[in-house]
Amino acid sequence: MARKNESLQKTAMRKMMHNYLKNNDISIKSGTDVNSVMRDMGLEISKNL
Repeated sequence: MARKNESLQKTAMRKMMHNYLKNNDISIKSGTDVNSVMRDMGLEISKNL
């Protein structure tokens, strides 16, 4: 679901992040969690390129 005045790129990134978290059964409880999840997600994406 797109948010009001949100770019298509940001909407796509939000959807991709949501799917990644859901598929990997990850819950985020703090900013530190966000940093580690983004790092792991970046590694997964780079492996698939």
